[in-house]
Amino acid sequence: MKQDGFFLPNPRTRLLTLCFSVLFAVLLLVSATVGKHQNLLPHAGSLFADETGVPHFLFWQLWLPRALVAAGVGAALAVSGCFFQLLSRNPLGSPDIIGINAGASLGAVAVSLVWVNTLPVTLGALIGAVATLVLVLLGNGTRNRFSLEIVIGGLAVNALAMAAVQFVLTGVRQEDAYLISVWLSGSLAQRGWGEVAVVWTTLPVCATALALLGRPFAVMQVSPAAAAFLGVPLKKISFWGLLAATILATAAVVAAGPIAFIALAAPHLTRKIFKSSRPLILPTALVGASLLLFSDLLARFLPMQSALPVGVFTAGVGGLYLLYLIFSERK
Repeated sequence: MKQDGFFLPNPRTRLLTLCFSVLFAVLLLVSATVGKHQNLLPHAGSLFADETGVPHFLFWQLWLPRALVAAGVGAALAVSGCFFQLLSRNPLGSPDIIGINAGASLGAVAVSLVWVNTLPVTLGALIGAVATLVLVLLGNGTRNRFSLEIVIGGLAVNALAMAAVQFVLTGVRQEDAYLISVWLSGSLAQRGWGEVAVVWTTLPVCATALALLGRPFAVMQVSPAAAAFLGVPLKKISFWGLLAATILATAAVVAAGPIAFIALAAPHLTRKIFKSSRPLILPTALVGASLLLFSDLLARFLPMQSALPVGVFTAGVGGLYLLYLIFSERK
């Protein structure tokens, strides 16, 4: 099992993982204690002693939950994107490209604005994500693995889901439409302990489930035909892997909205930095968490009067990175 790419197979990988763990810890600390106009580090003692002070409120009610949500969402999106790319054998096979994030957004919006108090928002998002996945898989036909059709079908479903979201927004109050529009752009503002519980309950369970599928996934990555010859149940392994990756992406959407770029770029960056063609769960999660924490810090400290949603920032960077991928593939 130690030779599986899902663990830390060599000293170099372990050293880089340690370095990213330190980077992640530093970014988490800065995100939870430093704001645009205030630094809580000199008031570290009052964070635990004075429960009525402003530093205590900022740390426990605003900045620490936001930092934990950013870390969990970044890690969840990175691991989810890693497995979507693995199963599709396509560098564009991420949940935001295929339409999972858009389907989860449609489910969450429908439950919160149309069918109010009928279903929890989390369940509505999961239903939307699973329905999107089913539609995309139907477009894939009877193939044992993903193909180019699943990316094209995902783009079509993504467009349909976002069109449905915009249609719903036209029929609600202007205040509700504004709040939902901010959420749909991917925002970490005003995240609380409820969102922390959603993402940090889902992440360890689904990541562990994917790690337990490590050996079959490693064989499938080399050759699906060889995996089938060796008796690997391709459809069953793909189903459980897709389900776990979909749940991870859904939890991220529920906690912070559909944040783009992280699920697409974090697996690529992990492979380039660690020089490994195999998926590494812990390093990928650390890269994704660090990437979103860093993006959120940049969005918070931009010289603007109003705070920029982190999803807008990551979408812009993601577009540039997608162009880079296209040109690098052509070369």
